[in-house]
Amino acid sequence: MRNLEECDGYKSLLAAVERDEKNSPGFHNYREKLSWVVRRVNHYAEKTGLDPADILDVWEKGRSYWYMNYYQDCEQPLLDGDKAHVFDDIKSFMDSVGKEGFRCPLCGGISKNPYACDTGIIVKKIKDGKDGPCNWKVGGLFKDLGKGVFIFIKTEMRGETIFSPVAWEKTKTEKTA
Repeated sequence: MRNLEECDGYKSLLAAVERDEKNSPGFHNYREKLSWVVRRVNHYAEKTGLDPADILDVWEKGRSYWYMNYYQDCEQPLLDGDKAHVFDDIKSFMDSVGKEGFRCPLCGGISKNPYACDTGIIVKKIKDGKDGPCNWKVGGLFKDLGKGVFIFIKTEMRGETIFSPVAWEKTKTEKTA
């Protein structure tokens, strides 16, 4: 395993922290965020068997906005509990999902898309209160209404929140029966 502090991802993040400390001292606890990222990367490494330096390199390459917003529990949640799932590769994830679709957290229908509802079920729209076809999307402040799942793909070294796969509902039922 490589030394985390010597990887490009750490150097990139540290440079951003040092810039913020210089330009906006005392505005945020920038060093605490850096420590949080190191703890979270190490958690992911422990749960996946991957090198933490490799994970941080991938995260930093993929980061396109301010690190204080990018590195948060909602973006890199703990890989514990039944809301987070780790897969070796995309194929193993797809095999677990099958062809049954994904449960929309708003309307409860089955969407073919794991990120945006395409059920056509009529719901009262949150923005304007008018009825219309559900078009809920993963993302934003309410992301998944607490009903989605986080998947982490080891070959990609990244994860994302999606609507919960319908196939997994049967697995939960079988486990409790």
